[in-house]
Amino acid sequence: MVKRFCLILITLFVGCSAYYKYDEAYDKRDFLKAYEIIENIKNKNNINYKTRYYKILIRLALEGDKDFIIKLSNLILIDENRELSYYKNFGKAYILYLSSKNLTDYSNTLIFLNSIKNEIPLEFKEYFYKIKGITSYKALDYESAIEDLKISYKNPSPDTLYFIGMSYFNQKKYKEARSYFDKMLSSTLNEFFTGLAYFQIGEIYYENGNYNEALKYYLKAQEFYPDIPEFAFKTAKSFAKMGYNALSEKFLKIAMRVDKNYATAWFYLNIQ
Repeated sequence: MVKRFCLILITLFVGCSAYYKYDEAYDKRDFLKAYEIIENIKNKNNINYKTRYYKILIRLALEGDKDFIIKLSNLILIDENRELSYYKNFGKAYILYLSSKNLTDYSNTLIFLNSIKNEIPLEFKEYFYKIKGITSYKALDYESAIEDLKISYKNPSPDTLYFIGMSYFNQKKYKEARSYFDKMLSSTLNEFFTGLAYFQIGEIYYENGNYNEALKYYLKAQEFYPDIPEFAFKTAKSFAKMGYNALSEKFLKIAMRVDKNYATAWFYLNIQ
C-alpha cells in the first residue's frame, strides 16, 4: 500500500514538473520547446494535458508551420471534448480562414467567425480579430474589416496596416488609406511590405489622375520588391497615359519577364 502511494506521488511530481517546464517555455514563447515537453508527457487523458496541447498546436499553426496546421486540423476532426470547445472553435476558424479561396468561402468563414466571437480564449483575441478583419476585407465588408483590424492590434504588424489601408482605398477614402500606407513605410524594414506600401501610394495618385507622381511610387516599389508583375504593369500604364509609348512597352515586357503568364500585359502589349 505504501509502495503504491509512493509511486502515485512520484507520478504526480513528474507530471507537475513537466507541466511547469512546459508553462515556462510557453510563457517565454519558446513554442517548439514547449511542444517537445508536452509530447513526452505519458498521461495524455486529462484536461491539463489536453488544454496545453490545444494551445501549443494553435500557437505553432498561427506561425504558419504547415506540419502543425495539419496536426491542428486532425485534432479538431477527432476531438469531442466539450470543455475545450473554445479552443476547438478558434482552431477551426483559423483553418477555415486558411482554406478560403473565393468570395463565397470568405463569406461562409465570416459567418462562423461571428458565431464564436464571444467564446474566444483571451490570449487569442488579438489573432481572432485580425483573422476576422482580413476575412471581412476578402468578403468586401470594408467597414467591418477596419473595425476588426483596429481592435486586433497593440503594435500593428505591416499586414494589419496594409489591410486597413486597402479597406479605406477600396472605399475611395484616399487620405485615410495614405496614412496607413505611410505607417507601413515607417514601421517595417520588410522589402515585400515596403514595396506594397509604395505601390499603393502610387495607386492613390493614379486614381486621382496624377500619373507623374504615380510613376515615382511605382518605380520605388520595384526597387524594393521587383517580383510582382503588377508593379511593372502599372508603371507601363502610367507611361502610356503620359504618351511615352516606348517606355510603356518596355515595362510591359518587364511584367511578362517577371511572370510569363501575365495575361494582362500580353493584352496591352498586343493591342498597341
